[in-house]
This record gives sequence, structure tokens and C-alpha cells, in this order.
Amino acid sequence: MIAFLHTSPIHIDTFEKLVRKFDKNIETNHFVNEKLLETALTNGETDVVSFKKEIELIKKENPSLLICTCSTYGEECDNDSTINRIDKPIIEYIVQNYEKIGLAFTANSTKEVSQNLLLKISSELNKKIELLNCDCSEYWSCFESKDFNAYEKGIADKIKTMESKVDVIFLAQASMEGAKKHLTEISKEVLSSPEFGIEKLIKKHKDSVQHVKK
Repeated sequence: MIAFLHTSPIHIDTFEKLVRKFDKNIETNHFVNEKLLETALTNGETDVVSFKKEIELIKKENPSLLICTCSTYGEECDNDSTINRIDKPIIEYIVQNYEKIGLAFTANSTKEVSQNLLLKISSELNKKIELLNCDCSEYWSCFESKDFNAYEKGIADKIKTMESKVDVIFLAQASMEGAKKHLTEISKEVLSSPEFGIEKLIKKHKDSVQHVKK
């Protein structure tokens, strides 16, 4: 069973569809705790205690794969080897293949966490990268008010202004995925974590299961 921890219910349908794209039969269970992100945005730091409590509740369901889809809590995931952060696979790919990386974000709580992982992986690979921030936080209120069209279009408009300065644009949050439909004419690749992460994590999970069976 794959267990997901989301910080918004809108992610349930997105990730359920992605799982079915790569595995029709595997069981899923979606857990949502909106207060985790709300607290991080309000206080400027993650609520480690509440995050750990939520994870312990999820672990009682005995998932074979546990995925956190909230980038803000990525570093808390790194402190527990049983938790997979959705953004790690795509960040590894980006660092391996690009040098000038545009980091687009709408939640300020995500910016530093994403930067840290990009720099950590570049250090591990001994590869120099350049990060340029694309601050789309002015549109976060659109997400909160569920005006997703304005949210996605605003992100896309902001990204277009930095197209010529970078080799690739990384949408740091799963909620930003929809901005891609407004960026079909852009000359640079726009990458996000959901589909890439699910494909890689399911494959890794299946490989490990096969290895155990052998």
C-alpha cells in the first residue's frame, strides 16, 4: 500500500490518477493535514512535532511506501529514511542535466528547502549549478481562495519573464503543476515533481519488492 501525506485535499485526485497511470492495482491511502503547511507559512518554520505525530499515525497503517507531497516538509522527510519526498527524484534529474536552474515557488516556506536539496545534490555530484529564484508568492492567495486558474496563470506569467536567463524551470511545489498548460510556447523545459516522482518511486518500490522475493 502506498500512503500519501498531503497538506491540501486537492492533491488527492492528482496523485491517485498518477499512481493509476503506472500501477492499476496497488492500494493507496491519502492522508491530509492542512495545518502543517498553514503553521509553516504563519510561523516561518515547520511544525516538526505535529509532522512526526502525523507520520506515526500513517505508519500504523503499515504502508509499504510512504510519500510526502509537501515540499515544505522535505527536510523533515530526510530525517526519516522511511519517508520519500516527492521532489527528490526530479531534483536529482535537474541537477544532473542542467546548470542554470530557475526555482519557481509560491510558498516562501518551500524556497529554502528546495534550494538546500538542489545544492546538496550538486555538492554530492561535484557539479556546479546556478540558482535563480522566481518568486511567485504573490499568487499564493489565489491558491488559498481556490482560484486555481488565476494561480496557475499568474505563475506562468512570472516564469515567462525569466525564460531567457535559465536552462530549465523547476516548479518547486506540486500545486504549481497546472501552470504548465499556460507555458506550452516557452522555449525552456518546465519540470515539476508529481509525475516524475511517482514514476520513479513506484519503480524503485517494485524493484525492492522483487529483490526481497528473490
